Parts: sequence; C-alpha cells; structure tokens
Amino acid sequence: MTLFKRSLICIAVVGLMAGCNDDETKYVEVPSDYSPVVAEGKTLTNTPDVVVKGEATQDDEVTIAIAATSDLHGRLFGFDYALNAVDDDAGITRIATLLAGQKAAHPNMILIDIGDTVQGNSAQLFNDDPTHPVVESMNSLGFDVWVPGNHEFNFERSFVDRNLDHFNGAVLSSNIKWESNDVNYIRAFQMFEVEGVKVAIVGLTPSNVPNWEASAPDHFKGLKFENELDATKEAVEQLVSKYNPDVIVGALHLGRQEDGGVGVYEIASAMADKFDVILAGHEHANYIEQVNADGTVTPISKSTSEIGGENTLIEDKAKSGEYTQDNRAQSVKIIEPGKWGAYLAKAEIQLKKVDGKWTMEDTTLTNIGTKKVKEEQALQAKFQYVHDISVEDATRELGRVTGNFTPSASGFPDEATATDYNYTAERLYSTIHLAKVVDTPLMDVINQIQMQQIEAAMGKGNGAIVSAASLFSDQSNLIDNEVYTKGKSTNLYKYDNTLLGVEMTGANLKRFIEWSYSYFNQYQPGDITVSFKKGAPAYLYDQFDGDIEFTVDLSKPSLELDENNTVTNEGSRVNITSIGGEQFDPNATYKVAMNSYRFGSQIQKFGWASKDDVFYDSVNEPVYAIRDMLTAYVEKNKGINVADFNGNVGNWSFTQYLPSGEITTLREGKGKALWDQLKNMEICVSIDLENPKYPAIVKSVNINDSSSYFVNPNKDAATLDEKVAGCNPTH
Repeated sequence: MTLFKRSLICIAVVGLMAGCNDDETKYVEVPSDYSPVVAEGKTLTNTPDVVVKGEATQDDEVTIAIAATSDLHGRLFGFDYALNAVDDDAGITRIATLLAGQKAAHPNMILIDIGDTVQGNSAQLFNDDPTHPVVESMNSLGFDVWVPGNHEFNFERSFVDRNLDHFNGAVLSSNIKWESNDVNYIRAFQMFEVEGVKVAIVGLTPSNVPNWEASAPDHFKGLKFENELDATKEAVEQLVSKYNPDVIVGALHLGRQEDGGVGVYEIASAMADKFDVILAGHEHANYIEQVNADGTVTPISKSTSEIGGENTLIEDKAKSGEYTQDNRAQSVKIIEPGKWGAYLAKAEIQLKKVDGKWTMEDTTLTNIGTKKVKEEQALQAKFQYVHDISVEDATRELGRVTGNFTPSASGFPDEATATDYNYTAERLYSTIHLAKVVDTPLMDVINQIQMQQIEAAMGKGNGAIVSAASLFSDQSNLIDNEVYTKGKSTNLYKYDNTLLGVEMTGANLKRFIEWSYSYFNQYQPGDITVSFKKGAPAYLYDQFDGDIEFTVDLSKPSLELDENNTVTNEGSRVNITSIGGEQFDPNATYKVAMNSYRFGSQIQKFGWASKDDVFYDSVNEPVYAIRDMLTAYVEKNKGINVADFNGNVGNWSFTQYLPSGEITTLREGKGKALWDQLKNMEICVSIDLENPKYPAIVKSVNINDSSSYFVNPNKDAATLDEKVAGCNPTH
C-alpha cells in the first residue's frame, strides 16, 4: 500500500473517489505496485495511474481548464538577485496570486510546470536541501504535473532524483529512458479524469541533454534521451490504446524550432490529429499560435489589459476560428508562457456529450500576464527565508572594483551612447555592448581567470595557452569604485558551467574561432555598426584570449555547417598570426580553456576534439564552477583591478574597427552625421523582437539604407529614461 498526499484538490484512483474538502490535507490509501523512490531500471511514479479531479458532471457540456508555467529558473520571488532588483513581471509568488482567482473559477484545473524550474537566480544555494524550495512552492500551490527541462540536469542526478521524487504530483517525460532496459525513467504521460472527462498529459524533455552535459555524464548517469517525435508518438499510441482519452495535451519543454533537433512545430504538424493543445517551454517566448497539419503556422494572439497584469495575451478568435470535432484533426494550438513567471498559460477546452461520448466544441488559449500583479503574501511569508538568504549571499561585499572594465568614455557598455540602462532586470538596447566588438578587460577577466585556474592545477607551463569565453549577459559590466558582490559574479557568468582544458589541433582551433565569429552578419559597404545573425544567442559567441594574436574580417564568408554538423564552408574571416609567440601552425596541438557546455554541445559534437583530448576538468575541484572561480579570485584579492587585466587587451580585433578600417573611416567621414545621431539616441538600432529568449541587434546601421534604423519618437525628450524607452517600443 502507498500513501498519497492530497493538497488543495481531491486525488484518488478511479473507483475510490470520496468526498473532499479543499481546505484540508488528507492522505488517500490506494493499492499500488509502483515505485515510491528512484530505482535503477524502474519508472519513478508519484501518482496513481489515473488522477481524479472532481465528480463526473451530469451536464452535457463541460469546460476543462489547464494552466502552465515554464522556465521559472529559480524565480520563487519577483526579484533578480544578480542585479539586486525587483522584477515586476516575475515570480511564483505572482503566479500564486493569479492561481487563486483561476482556481476559484476552475476548482478542478490541471496545473503543470514545463521545466527549467530549479536552476538560476541563486537557486543553487538550496540544492542541498532535502527538497528544493521551488519544488516545495509547487507542492504548496497544488501543481499536478512537473516536466523536467534540460537545466534540471545541470546538477548531479541525485539532486534531480530527489526533487522529482519529492514532488507531490506526476513527473513526466516520454523520451527519458534507462539505458539498461529501455524502461521510462519517469512516466511518459499521466491520465486525469476531470469531472468525468478523460484527459491525457504527455511530457517531453530535449534530447540534447547528453550533448549539453557531455562534460558531466554523472548528471544523466544511466539515462538516455530519445528522439522527441518518436518518443511522443510512442507515448500517444500507448495512452490511446490503453485509455482512449477524450483530450490529449502536450507539455513539451521544447522550442518551436530546435537547432539540429525536433521542435514543437514539427511535433505539432506531425501529430495535429492527436494533440488538442500543446503547452511548450524552453524558448522563453510568449506566444499563442496555430499549427496546421501541413506545417503552416498562424499567430493567433492579441494583447489585453483586462485580464491579469499589463502584459496579457489572449487568443484572437477572428484569426483562429473554432476548433471543433469536425476540424479537430487539421490543426493544434500551441502556447508558451515566457520565462521566470511572467505569464500563466491557460487552456480552456470545451466539450459536449453526444451519444454518450465527449466531442470537441472549442479550445481557447490565454497567456495571463503577471506584470505588476501583487505577490501572494502567504507564499511570500512561507519562503521569506529563501529571499533573505539569497539577498544576503548576493550582496555580501567581497571587495571593490578599481577602474572601468569596459573602455568607453563613461565606463558604461553601449558602444555608441556610452549609457547603461536596465528595465526591471532586463537590459534595454541603445547600441551593441562594447565588449562584443572590441577586446576589453571585462572579457579578459573570465578568460584569464580560466587560464590561471588550469595552470594552478596542472603546474606552470602545463596550462592552456588560449581561452574561450562568452559575454552571456548584456547587463554585465564592472565600473570603477563599485562594490563587488557575489551577485556581480552571477551577472558576469550566469550559468553553472565547469571548466575544461582541451587539446585541439591548430586546424580545429581555427574552425572553433571561425565558428564563433560566424554569428555576426557579413559586413556590407556603408555599415557603421555590426550586428548578429537573426536568432543567434549570445552564449554561442566566444571571445579568445591568451597568447594568441588574430584579426577578424567580417566582410569575408563565415564558416558554415550542414544539418549533420559537417563543415561545408571553412570560412575565411579569421587570420591567426601567432600562438605562443610563434607562427600559427594548423598541424600543431594547442591547449584551450573552455566551459563544459561549449565542449559538449559544439566542440565534441562537431568532431573537433574528443573526451580523450580533455587534459583538465574542474568538476572535482573544491571550486568547480567558473562563476565561483570569479568570486574566489575577488575574495582572495579583496577586490579586482583593471590594471591586472589590461596586459593582453588588443590581442584580437575586427579589421573594420582598425584605424584604417571601413567602420572607423565611415564614422569619421561620410557616416559621421548618422553616427552622431546614433550616439545622441536620435535614431535607434533594430532589435529582434521575434526572438525574446535571445534578443539581439540583427541589422547593421548603414548609411545607404534608411530601413536599417528608425527615428526615435522620443528623441527630443528631456530624460534618458524617455529616450531609451523610445528605442525600445515594447517597453
């Protein structure tokens, strides 16, 4: 016999339904043969085969409500600890406020979280707790389903096991299986009976986890991640055969289009005749769309301020039309609730009983915004200790910053405007971050500390000669005389990557550098700025430091890979003049420092190095995370001085930025007037608003193309706030 906790809603196995009191926590004793703990080769199961919510309705019409969060990334509170700032459209505490109203209207609502839940925003401080407080908060709110995302596997598998086991609802993913026997690690799907309607929820996790965590195989020890589409089809086939549900809903931790993999669009079009709604995550996007069986996609949302916070999206029925039994197999609607608790996705599924069977009447999707919604006080009070510990940890003074690490006139990062502007924990662009286009001490901090760490471990002369690192956040900067706190390290290095030393041939190192600079658009005559390729995330652009000298010519073709990660164009942007004081040799072997993600997701995947080429791994070091290495450096030195990181500035440059380069020449000549307008925020750069997870400047300002910029409607405003807002129309 197994005991099941019952909180907020009444849970039982079909046939054992009894009366329930939503204000009480009870335990329902049910016969079961499933495993209550994680056991090798067995499926972790927290719930009965069928979870019952509410008595079967006597009416011929019913509306089933399903709500979902995704990509919370440790945002229990609406607060960014790296910035020590309130975030007014984030936090489980704001979601809780919305849920109070939603559950009052729909007491038998199914509540789902779609992963990337317990990583980020200082959440790692609580990884040793018996149950992570974010998981505890989901239990407090009565979440029914949790689908682990890829970031759940950033940590030891024992951490994942423990928290999945301690979640009170169903834990689902159809494509994670044991290597030993092909048995599901957690359930592929969960059946619900909601007011007499049979509803199936299917979970999914990105199959790329082993690539992304390749340097830390213990994070997914014993597990394999199967093709997303194949696994989903298998799960749906099983549940239809066994339960013949009235409604099938996907809870997929996948982006709409996945680089080198299966995305939501592909699954939705291939299985439009099976899924009634797909709730998605991973992309950090806020959308409501309709995917047809032929693969065509239609955005079907419009904004409203009448529901939830200021940023709510509702389905536009004029665009979507009705979803009925007659056209049910032709399309499926998809929705994603952004990131950090900015939205609560809601699906209302209307059904009608015809000849004793439930038939589809319509589905309606809403992304209920949390912007400026009040945080729920009871949940705040319960987890106040989490906030207090996180603030104390992030704001503890480790030392002071000496000198500006971004070499603009003001020390601020915008290349043209030399401003620094944040809006509720989010960077607003005026122009590109200076550290992305010139070699700066800001990036050399990361690279040089990486090289110092490896040399300290391996001995003098045995460390890395080259180091690679990304500017993950456009909020990153170090300003003269500011206090350096632990939050600054998180601001500089937001991920939990470990450090590797990898031996690479010169030819493959050249490919690595070419690959990195392929994320810039090709320079066109008349450009006075540079830009990133559409959809290119900042974490895939590395800068290289160490005993290496090279230039990058953005007018040249970039390296290209096909869908099998085979190089189809070697690229000719990068010219390496020397490494180690000697002429670059493509046949030589060089030692390179890089993070664990870069090694697993690109270098190893592309065949440019293997596990046998790894000569150093920080995973077993007392300080193993790169972010914590930055903290340890500052703590040891009681601060950080730009003079200690100025020595190698200038080891690389864009040829366009050299004194005689095209961009420099234009800014001083034909393009000076336009450049001055950009510096004064009279005109604005184009930001990729279609890619909210990785917003970037996707079009270079060009003197011959007036569509490459737009006039700032607030150009004559008296305040910087107003001018910046004019360049950022969504704010």
